[in-house]
Amino acid sequence: MKKTLVGLVLIILILSSVSLLSMQHVKADPSEAKVLSYSWYVASTTSTQAQYIGDLIVVGEVQNVGTNTLANVVVGAEAYNATGGFVSSAQFSAYATYLGPGQKAPFYLDFTPDPTVDISTFDQNWASYVTNVTLHVLNAADSTQTQYSGLEVPSGSVSVLNNTDTYTITASVHNTGNQATGRVWVITTFYNASGTVVGFNYTNYISQSLSPGQSATFKATPADNSVQLSNSIASYSFLVQAEPTPSATSTPITTSTPIIQPSNSPTSSSTATPPTGISLSLITDAALIAVVIVIIILVAFMLLRRRRNAEFDLPPPPPPT
Repeated sequence: MKKTLVGLVLIILILSSVSLLSMQHVKADPSEAKVLSYSWYVASTTSTQAQYIGDLIVVGEVQNVGTNTLANVVVGAEAYNATGGFVSSAQFSAYATYLGPGQKAPFYLDFTPDPTVDISTFDQNWASYVTNVTLHVLNAADSTQTQYSGLEVPSGSVSVLNNTDTYTITASVHNTGNQATGRVWVITTFYNASGTVVGFNYTNYISQSLSPGQSATFKATPADNSVQLSNSIASYSFLVQAEPTPSATSTPITTSTPIIQPSNSPTSSSTATPPTGISLSLITDAALIAVVIVIIILVAFMLLRRRRNAEFDLPPPPPPT
């Protein structure tokens, strides 16, 4: 009876552990997100995104090439010098709360000072020696959430000014749907003539809410702008995101509407390498599996110990007659 009870406990523990593993946050294969193009430069100012003057900055674009909505798409990068020596690394999430199938979003990676460099001088000479940067998607999580698809940037609302070597877009977001939104923000991606990403802009909360038929105006200039950056821009696209209102029902997410499509489909400026990092979800699953194994070992040890104790508790054999 005791052996049967212990066996049932063992089965329950195994089934519970398997159930716990299946209840973990649903994760996507990182291959469902793909880096399309990227470029890098050395930051000459800290007025916008870069933390320090001299930081190595990588800007690019990632696309959801799967069939599910993605959240928390994390891109990692490693920088190398001319001899192939590792210089530094960085990682950050793409600028999209939720990325629907086919949608694209920019990313911005700031390689902060090397620990051996005195940051008080803001001198990162190593950044100028970088000759190769490799990128890969570290994480992409499936999500059941969707973005409201009724927000558009009408082409007639867009105007571009670059007379002072500061590329500035002025445009408006219009709510063409039938739902009110929460806070609205716009992410702008800038491309050069070859379709490679050269810059981005994150315009935070252009409106606290937008009711059906309402519009909100925004301006976008490249982060870490320089004369060279502004003069290299040939096209751009917008990604509009919004928080839902408490009573709003989400509608399927659609691809972002570019006002000016890149002249060519963006292609990588260098070949991205397979992922080398380990995502947090994988670590969590591994830890749970380890717990299951420990539980099984403990139960097996208890069974073995009980059996040995039972052997020692046997009554002595009867004396010979």
